[in-house]
Amino acid sequence: MAVWLRTPLVVENDADLIRVSRENLGYRFEREEDGTVVVSPTHTKGGAKSLAAAVQLYAFAKCVGGKAFDSSTGFAIGPRQRLYVPDASWVSAARIRSIAPEVAEKFWTLSPEVVIEVASASDLFPDVVKKIETYIERGTTYAVAIDPRTREVVEIGTAPAALELDSDAIIDA
Repeated sequence: MAVWLRTPLVVENDADLIRVSRENLGYRFEREEDGTVVVSPTHTKGGAKSLAAAVQLYAFAKCVGGKAFDSSTGFAIGPRQRLYVPDASWVSAARIRSIAPEVAEKFWTLSPEVVIEVASASDLFPDVVKKIETYIERGTTYAVAIDPRTREVVEIGTAPAALELDSDAIIDA
């Protein structure tokens, strides 16, 4: 289960979040709109599963363009810049071209078109499904939640043409 940090930890901006991440290697940090920080470690098996998802999106990006991202990439989504870090994601070339140069070197203020979240041993799967619903609300067109323990896969939205995810390969990684 993720650890929800509240005060006295103060993460007021992206620079604070980067500092906390550097000071706490091995953990993944996300920031909710109210400033609450969510911390979740990536266990070895979970890292293999998120990599398997990212590899599939990387292969997709090589065919259709755009870029695939791994589980260390944060996106500032929504009106209050909630910072989420999906296990794997893809952004089209057209959306990448629309990013202002001053934002390009920071957390992109967009929700990726494709997001994959793989439940870790510490996650509750309904929470993972709720998270992909948030991505959809914020502009993602296709989001997938995978529970390796039960092999359950929840897909929301419409997958881009030519994207065929192999959920079993992610689960078995």
